[in-house]
Amino acid sequence: MLEFEEARVYENMKRLCDLGPRVSGSESEEAAVRLIERQFEEYGLTDVICQEFPHKYYDAKLAMIQDPTTGISLNGVPCWMSAETPEQGLTAETVYIGSHELIDDVPASRVKGRIACVLMIDQHNDDIYEAWKSLYAKHPAAVVFMDLERNLAPRSYDYNGLAELFSTAPSMVVSAADMVEIHDRMFGSKLRLIVHGKSKAGLLRNVSASVLGQREETVLICAHHDTCTFAPGATDNAAGVAIMLETARAISKTQPKFTYHFVSFGGEELGMLGSKEFVASHSLDLISLCINFDSIGALPGVLLLLAAGTDKMISWLDSIAKTSTYPARCRRVATSGGDNKVFAANGIPTIHVASHGTTSGKVSHSTIDVSSLLRPRDLGEVGRLSCLVMDSLEESPDLSFEFEVPDDLREKAMKRIAD
Repeated sequence: MLEFEEARVYENMKRLCDLGPRVSGSESEEAAVRLIERQFEEYGLTDVICQEFPHKYYDAKLAMIQDPTTGISLNGVPCWMSAETPEQGLTAETVYIGSHELIDDVPASRVKGRIACVLMIDQHNDDIYEAWKSLYAKHPAAVVFMDLERNLAPRSYDYNGLAELFSTAPSMVVSAADMVEIHDRMFGSKLRLIVHGKSKAGLLRNVSASVLGQREETVLICAHHDTCTFAPGATDNAAGVAIMLETARAISKTQPKFTYHFVSFGGEELGMLGSKEFVASHSLDLISLCINFDSIGALPGVLLLLAAGTDKMISWLDSIAKTSTYPARCRRVATSGGDNKVFAANGIPTIHVASHGTTSGKVSHSTIDVSSLLRPRDLGEVGRLSCLVMDSLEESPDLSFEFEVPDDLREKAMKRIAD
């Protein structure tokens, strides 16, 4: 079995988190890329390359809503490309809308020029997008999204597809649980909103390296190093990058049958921008399989092999999951994860390696996604499962399945990356 050292993985994860939020295009994201480059070089990989693409990013500074009467002040997160308020903030009457399903029931005259407060459950689906478009068309002075699902810290709303809306009015996300303190003031009373942040020119970066094998057939192993606004990004996805790096180190110590290409993508949180650029600028003819590490939850939990491939490929992975010393399962799916979906949409079978644990769905995309949530074993168990996959790839004389994506899974991946 490949040698996998969880202590080194944990240290690399912490080093990435210590850089702070790694928003694509920012200085801290560049620092992460340089760290990954150095690790690839230290581990003896070849063809270490950093791809750079012009990219506008949002340098968020502050989001806050205040009640001037009581002095209560609640911190939140600016939405991606949000318009700024004046330095001292924007004071206006409020209108509480409730859920997104009720937006069309509220007359534009009640919204125009006011701070609109609306509940947020799901960030990403067609109905939600249409609701937000309807809300901003009513010309609010500002919008406060109240996150119902996150009591400890609100999620960032870093979605490029809504940047045009967010740029028309100061927009922020705050925990709905926090808003209890000023709930009674959301029905026409005046509140003050402060949102500071600016759009800046930067570079979107992918960094890659290779371990040459006896065959040209290539296994692409990837993770994304970028984070959302204000998020240290331990579980999403410094842990994934660190596991990818240790996998690269372990494979570099062998003489593999397959060629392995390792990529750390930028721009995943903004709609898989880095992997889309990669696919647009590289030939995919030799890539037989994509393995993506993303969303590593704290254990106890379950390890996951989420695969887009033929039934025989699913059976192969299911048999591997059953040999894992930690509980693991395999599922047939093309829409989990992030960058792997871009490859599935282009006909390359994928394995999204993840773990569902005590932090899953609770901390990602927020300020509390910190390295102290994870332990070395949390990363080591995921890494050891991935090593079982790699060992099976290398040791099987000929795998009995075709490296292809069934039409139904490919269509689902194509739809998801187009959303």
